[in-house]
Amino acid sequence: MNFDKVYAENFYKDDGDKIKQNWFLYEYSNILFSKIAESKELANYRKKHKEEHISAFCVYFSKRLRQSIFNAYAEKTKGVVIDARYVYEFYPDNSRTQTQRLLEAAMEAWEEHLFVCSSCPTLCIQDGFELTEMFDNLEKTGWPTV
Repeated sequence: MNFDKVYAENFYKDDGDKIKQNWFLYEYSNILFSKIAESKELANYRKKHKEEHISAFCVYFSKRLRQSIFNAYAEKTKGVVIDARYVYEFYPDNSRTQTQRLLEAAMEAWEEHLFVCSSCPTLCIQDGFELTEMFDNLEKTGWPTV
């Protein structure tokens, strides 16, 4: 059984990329995928796009959040910005309604992820550029990475 809809290998090219920030984005993209998968409002979107395409969108969207997360943590902004521009960059001809629904899923995923992370001792955002063994542990525990 494959629980990982957004593969970890999308977030690193070599051992130097196996940092906490990439782990955070990897986890967020999987939560975003689940929010899209369970959304009644996005049923037509799921009919039009294969799972692999939705996964690619989740990876893209989460990586686009990287600068916004940095800005929020550095207190350059009041918080992380979930921007419609990220949706339109991936889907240039997307309808406004579908974009809004994807943004709602992204916001729900963000809130859930922050809630889960609030009790985690790993501190992925604060220590974002530290190397982590979590990607390697996926393979050791049998969680699929590819």
